[in-house]
Formats: sequence, C-alpha cells, structure tokens
Amino acid sequence: MLITSVLFDLYLFAAAAATSLADLPVKLEVKAPLNSRSANIHLSQSHRSVYPFTVTYGDCPTRNGRLASHHTVSTVYHQGTDRLVWLLPDDIASGGCLSAWSSNSQLVGHSRPLAINKESRQWIKKNRLEKGTKLGKRASIPMTSASGIDAGGPWFDGVEVLKQKEISVVDAAQAQMMTDSRAAEIAIVGAGMAGLMTWLCLNMSGFHNVEILEAGRRVHTAYLEGGPSDYQYQEMGPMRFPESIQYAGSNETIPVNDMKLTFQLAEVMNQLNQANPNYTVKFIPWIQNSPNGLYYFSGLKGSDGLPPTATENKNNPKFAIAIPADPIIGNITDQISQIGCDPQIMAAAAKNVFKAHKSFLDTGLGGLGGDDWSEFAYFHNHLKYSLNATDQAVNGGAYVGYGGNSLWDTIYNCGLNKLPNSFYPHVGPITTLGRSIERAEFLPNSSQVQLSWKNSYMDTSFQNKTYDYAFISAPFSKVRTWRFPNTKFNPTLRNAMTTMPYDAVCKLILKKVALQFSTRFWEHYRQPIYGSCSTATDIPGIGSICYPSYDINSTGPGVMLASYTSGDFGIRFASWPEREHVHYVLNAMIEIHGEVAREQYTGKYNRKCWALDPLESASWASPSIGMHKLYIPTYFETHNNVSCHPRKI
Repeated sequence: MLITSVLFDLYLFAAAAATSLADLPVKLEVKAPLNSRSANIHLSQSHRSVYPFTVTYGDCPTRNGRLASHHTVSTVYHQGTDRLVWLLPDDIASGGCLSAWSSNSQLVGHSRPLAINKESRQWIKKNRLEKGTKLGKRASIPMTSASGIDAGGPWFDGVEVLKQKEISVVDAAQAQMMTDSRAAEIAIVGAGMAGLMTWLCLNMSGFHNVEILEAGRRVHTAYLEGGPSDYQYQEMGPMRFPESIQYAGSNETIPVNDMKLTFQLAEVMNQLNQANPNYTVKFIPWIQNSPNGLYYFSGLKGSDGLPPTATENKNNPKFAIAIPADPIIGNITDQISQIGCDPQIMAAAAKNVFKAHKSFLDTGLGGLGGDDWSEFAYFHNHLKYSLNATDQAVNGGAYVGYGGNSLWDTIYNCGLNKLPNSFYPHVGPITTLGRSIERAEFLPNSSQVQLSWKNSYMDTSFQNKTYDYAFISAPFSKVRTWRFPNTKFNPTLRNAMTTMPYDAVCKLILKKVALQFSTRFWEHYRQPIYGSCSTATDIPGIGSICYPSYDINSTGPGVMLASYTSGDFGIRFASWPEREHVHYVLNAMIEIHGEVAREQYTGKYNRKCWALDPLESASWASPSIGMHKLYIPTYFETHNNVSCHPRKI
C-alpha cells in the first residue's frame, strides 16, 4: 500500500509539472543524454513579450514557487534563437531543472528534471565507434603568453588561468565553427605515452578524426617466462613513480604533484575500461631503499661470505674503505648536494616541479641562472676551484633527486606496460602498427602534411598519406633522421630537433632458479633483501642492482635487474656482443651473491641497450647549457601544421 501511495503522489506531481510546462511561454528541452560537459538546449517561445529572458540551472519548481539557481546559462535577447550551447560546470548536481526568467524575475519556462551522468571528474563519456573511443568535448585556450600562460615554467599556474578564462556559454554558430574545425584529419606519429596522451587530449577536446602511426612498441616491460600475469618480468624502461616525500625534522608529507597526472590517468583509463581486469591499472608500493642491500666495494665480505649490508657499512668501521680524503673535493661535493638535493628545493619541486624548474633556470645558482652554467664551469670558472678538484668532484656522479623518506609506487600485475595497454580498447581500431615514418612534407596548396614511409628499407619508392595536422611524438633522436621537404621550422626548433643530446643506458636482467624450483634467494638471506635498488658495487659497468617489489616472499621464481648503468658505460657495453655482456654480468652477480647465483641461474635473460633500439637510438633527453630555457617555449608551437617535442623515456 505504501509503495502504491508513493507512486500515485509521483504521478500527480508529474501531471502537475506537465500542466505548468504547457502554460508557460518558453519551452526548454535537452534531447540528448547529459553525460559530457556540453549540451544543446532547444528553445521555443509562444509570446514575443517574454524577451529578453535569462536561462539558469538549479532547483526544479516547488509548490511555493521559490527556486534556487546554481548558475546562469545565458540571456536570450532576440526572437528566433532556437538553440543554446550549454557548458556544464564541474560542481553541477543532477536532478535540477533549466528555468527561464523574464526581466522582472518572473518564471516564464522550465524543463523537466535533468539527469546528469558524471562518470569521472573529467566527465569522460565512453562511446564505442568504428574508429576508436569518442570522448566529451572541451573548450580550448591558446597556450601563449597572451592567454597568461608561461610556457617556460609554472604550468600549474597556467591551469588556474584556464579555469578563470573558462567560458560558460557560446552561441550555436560559434559552436558549429568549432565542430567544423574538429573534423580535421590528424596524425599522431608514435604510440608511446606521449602519443597516447596526445590522443586523449585531442579526443577530449572533440577531435575524433585521428590516426596513430607506430613503428613498434614503446614501454619495455620484459617478460622472461609465461605471460604478463606470471610475474616473471622486469622493467627495461621506466620503473617507478614518486608519490610523496618527507624530510628529517619535518612532520610534513609533501605529495609529488606532477606525478598525480599519472595516477589520475590510471583512474581515467580504469573508468573508461569499466574495471575490466585485462586493462585495469593498479599501483602498489615500490621499495626504493632497503637497509639490507649489499655494499660490495674493494672485494670486502663478511664471515657469511656476503658483502656487508648498507647498514653494516655505515655503522661498522671495519668495513670502511680507507681512501685519502681531500677536504676541497668534499666541499664541492657538499655544494653539489646542497644545490641538487636541498630539502627546500626538493619540496618546492614536489609541490610544483614546473615552477621550481623555472625558478632554478632563472636564479637557481645563488642568483645566477641555473641553465647558464654547466656544473664544471660553475665550480671552476665562477667559484674558482682547481681543475683537478672540480674534475674529481663533478665527474664523481653526485645523485640529484628526491631523498629523505620518499614513497614510490609501481604498477602491479604485468608491470608498467599495463598503462599503455589500457588504451588499446580505445585506440586499437585507429592505430596502424609497423609504420615507420621517414618524411613529413608540408603541401602549401592544400595546407596539409604528407607523411611518407617505406614498407621495407629495400623499397625504392615511398608510400604516402596526407593529413591536416601531424603531431610528432617520436623522440628527436629518431626525428632528426627524417626529411622535411617544404616544412619550415623556426631555427630554434630546428636546432632542438637536430642537436638535443640524449643519454645512453644498458639494462640487463637475469632470472634465478633453485634446483627444480626457482626461488628469490635474496629474500632468504639472514638479513633478507625485499625489493629496492640498494645493492651497490664498484665492479665496472654494473651500476644499480634492483630486486622486484612485487610478490614479496612468493614461492615462485624471481627476476633481478642485475645491471642498470648509463652514461659512458651505457655506450661501452652496448658495443659488446650480447652473450658476452650477459656472461660478464652473471659473473658479477656470482661474485656479489655467491655460488647460489650460479646454481640458480636458468640461462634466461633480457638485455636492453637503448642506443641499439632502432625506434629510439637513445635513452632520455639530456639538454645541455641553455637548452631548457631556449627550447621549452618552442615545443608549444606548430609550424606548417606540424607539432614536435622531444619525448623522454
């Protein structure tokens, strides 16, 4: 009886609302589902006398006729307007009504209650199309100084500018012009994270006629046995994401804000994929440091046959290596650490890395521009340290990065490759694999860009396709080998493309097995090592040694990152035959960990030298003096319908 009564009351309310709608002169209707940030409001008027009237969104009519308005949509001044474009604000609530108000604040029309579906904070609408996923539209604002955007630095401040400039309504004619421009055919060259993020931003802005061209694959999670879910993998590219930092003497935990972009992206993709386990991105803690990491220098080992742990080396004088200390070199090293690892500087970088970076470029070296000096020139030429002291201190490789009590995350179950794979259901239909672009030519007669490639390097002629715009998300280390007929870049961007230095890295991983069953023998030491990259050695070319942070204490096999080295060693070992390099690293692991490493090695490995990768030719962009300040603003520019920027791995 109670349910019947409630339904009858709702019926009476709906009937009354319908009667009132029929009596009011202005009809307001939204015909499409409200599941994006823009919608069309359809208008009709029965009396000229209602002009002008203002349309708002807020409470629906009540018996006492009093309404609370959430926001104003627009004011209609002229008869004949049959449609308004409505941009919905972030904090809008579902279940309200559109209302029309005369100039003397009388209600002259309202809609039925409207259901608003906010699937995510970004309001991403999932629509399966033949050509990929289509997302909701967003208004655009030029990233130039005229819009209040500082392209050289504090982009987070620019976000505030964008919010202030966000327009609440545009007329239908303007919206139609925006729609026409969004029909442009766009190519994205490169399906790494830069290319995938370009697709996401374009799609959310209403550009859906997009094709992604990819020569191979970008994120390198190496699976040594079974499939991605067998947990026999290591990261041959990026490995971890800083989440927060806390320094000694401070109770403040500071989130690393720029990394929130990665975590938010994962949330967006999980929502788009409706928590499909095949594409769900899940983060787990990455163990950055372990007190039990081994410290193997000058061949020193303890009575158990293992090198001292990092903690033992720090606390036990017998493991100390007597090296003559030059106080001048120590002074330079301390200053390098103060510049690059100062808690205040790192805290500023965590809060706003872009603003902190810009500040360092401008005045980071005691009032001098941080981008105007190399480390060597600053200490030798400006601070007047000797060549010998400067060389020893600067080339000693002081670490610059988040210190203190830092929290890091990594991606669980399949590794970091899971993040780009989460895009597959949406970009798979619009992605062409195996297409290695070699030329980009601007066609002045049609104002289009022609991209060219060969199906085989033995081919004598190119295949071509023409686009309205091209976004180049391949690294400059590859793009500098392309040809750009009739495509005129400004000299600054051209120099960035051709001269940007890139570092070289070699990674090698070995898998261990115990007798018939593989084990993580490092987790069974008297002082077990759980995760981390805390094992260090002076064996040439080994660099960092990292243990997996996932499936701790599992009974299955484990995969160790046995050598992670960069710089000159990254180039030297790239020239070694692969098997010889593997054997060298295996012998180093036996020397450090003992014969257990020899006994449990299965012969399975993966080696990655980025300089040998035909799609990369390098590891990461490493700008030299002046390049940050000079080049960054040019990456926001488009020349002859082509946009380029140097991607980092």
